[in-house]
Amino acid sequence: MALSKKIIAGGIAVLALLGTAGAAMAAPAFATSNVNVRSGPGTSYGVVDTLRRGERVEVEYCQGNWCFVEKRGPDGWVSANYLDRGGYRPPVVRPPVVRPPVWDRPPHWHNPRPPRPPHWNPRPPRPQPWPGHGGGSVCFNGPNGYVCLGN
Repeated sequence: MALSKKIIAGGIAVLALLGTAGAAMAAPAFATSNVNVRSGPGTSYGVVDTLRRGERVEVEYCQGNWCFVEKRGPDGWVSANYLDRGGYRPPVVRPPVVRPPVWDRPPHWHNPRPPRPPHWNPRPPRPQPWPGHGGGSVCFNGPNGYVCLGN
């Protein structure tokens, strides 16, 4: 009798050890996309929650292509196709490069007024007396421009 009690006690100890080792063997995994958590292993079972992409779960065991996961919130079954056990690497999102617009502006936009014609002169030269006639002429500014009188 003592031997059978020892065997039974040893069996219970082994079962307890295996039970705790099974709980410790849960493997971490990450959801590769948004996926439904179901009450059973298949799409015919109801949805109890949703995993978000990148959310970490503990995979307790798998049955076929479905795994029972423990997570924050209700536990349930998730398709193994949506779980990555190697670790989740979030996608690298780079901000868009913002460049200033390039406009083909006419060159005179940098100048506040349009360019002047080449012949325009704001102060035309004063008329000079005729060469070789001495300096006996008089010039003045009349209503139609400069006027010279004399030789």
